[in-house]
Amino acid sequence: MKIDVIPYASAIRPDLIKNRHVIVIDVLRASSVMITALANGAKAFIPVRTVKEAVEKAELLSNDEILLCGERDTKIIDGFHLGNSPQTYTRDQVEDKTLIFTTSNGTKALNQLQEATEIYIGSFLNMKALVHRFLEIEDVVLVCSGTNNNFSMDDAMCAALFMEEITKKKTVKLSDFSITLLKAFQRDKGNLPLLLKDCYHLNLLKRNGFGDDVAYCLQKDILNVVPEMKGERIVCEK
Repeated sequence: MKIDVIPYASAIRPDLIKNRHVIVIDVLRASSVMITALANGAKAFIPVRTVKEAVEKAELLSNDEILLCGERDTKIIDGFHLGNSPQTYTRDQVEDKTLIFTTSNGTKALNQLQEATEIYIGSFLNMKALVHRFLEIEDVVLVCSGTNNNFSMDDAMCAALFMEEITKKKTVKLSDFSITLLKAFQRDKGNLPLLLKDCYHLNLLKRNGFGDDVAYCLQKDILNVVPEMKGERIVCEK
């Protein structure tokens, strides 16, 4: 297997992803939200770039059961049903609903991947299921969403965990950047609180009152779903 890593959303280029299998990672918190909601029975996510686009899309899909979801500057968008806190995406809230979703980083990355063969959603929460899904795939690009077009350690360490786990199961060829991330992850033996204690975005969320979200998102292997993008929608095959 060949593995490359793209460090943040604005570094995505068509030539890096063309005809390749892509995993999008936005640990804090868009990936974790999508994985949690789909595990709790949500029908689909539709990622969009802007608040205006989300509202317009909701009007077009008025026959569906729609929830407007997302954040700006870590907070729920005015007038939206849900923000970007994964633990609020309970079965009671989201089952059989179509969720139109816009965030500062994760949905921006998702809307730049038209050249990819297949697009999946990854996080710490579904890592075991994700690794299993990719055992038969030979060309992978891990796209770290980052924070405001900057590198973010939370996404990078999630990418590194994927690389560590899959190298236990098959032969892997890593790019230089991938090797660097994996060595950084292994230096502290994958201890996430220690690895991420100085992470800017993690600490911003804590300062803004989302410490419970951080603790939830750093859990490993608690959900057995691998969301996949089909057209404009992110779904889990039943």
